[in-house]
Amino acid sequence: MNKNLLWLAGCIIILCSCQKNLKEIISETEKATFTVYTYDEFGSPLGSGSGFFIDDTGIGITNYHVLDGAVKAMLKTSDGQEYEIDKVLASDKNWDIIKFSIISPSNTKFTYLNFTQKQMEQGDKVYNISSPLGLEKSVSDGIVASLRKDKKYGDIIQVTAPISPGSSGSALLNEKGEVFAVATFNRTGGQNLNFGVSINKDKVASLENNDFARLNPKFNRKDNFIIKYT
Repeated sequence: MNKNLLWLAGCIIILCSCQKNLKEIISETEKATFTVYTYDEFGSPLGSGSGFFIDDTGIGITNYHVLDGAVKAMLKTSDGQEYEIDKVLASDKNWDIIKFSIISPSNTKFTYLNFTQKQMEQGDKVYNISSPLGLEKSVSDGIVASLRKDKKYGDIIQVTAPISPGSSGSALLNEKGEVFAVATFNRTGGQNLNFGVSINKDKVASLENNDFARLNPKFNRKDNFIIKYT
């Protein structure tokens, strides 16, 4: 085999080793994802969404609109463990992002997702693990349909991976299982028009505002709260 063929074979091996199939993505990332359940001031279920951990202490990300108006919120991980959302650390209503901490036993370590450093392109593979309509641990895939600008959200990414009510706040993942956007909304009246708000490590680190704390003063302020399961 000549040097050119050896070089080509090496490149193919490297490319294949960088890409993962869907089963590998699920195995490596599902423990870092969760379902969010919200409750009103009477303890009755208010709604649900999705989210993911961004560090091993249990700092989580979801959409602003998932928690908006709630008095309490719980999250349920893929292994069935439940944790109460403690404090909203930072939020941006326009960007539709919330960063929060949870109440968990000391020294508990959580699996978390990493952010990609690569710019996504049309045709790139997309994976999603979320809870559409409360159906926990649902997996879907698709491609990047388009990169767009939005007056409200800023940089958004149109994907063909389904985003239904309940999927809001979940991570959109690339072929390495890295986060590049947060699933946020879809557009009715068309077919499979789904959108995520672009996110990366620097954008999360720069998130300093807390619109949520100002506009939702009742969150986690209610004593003797009893959740009413239905």
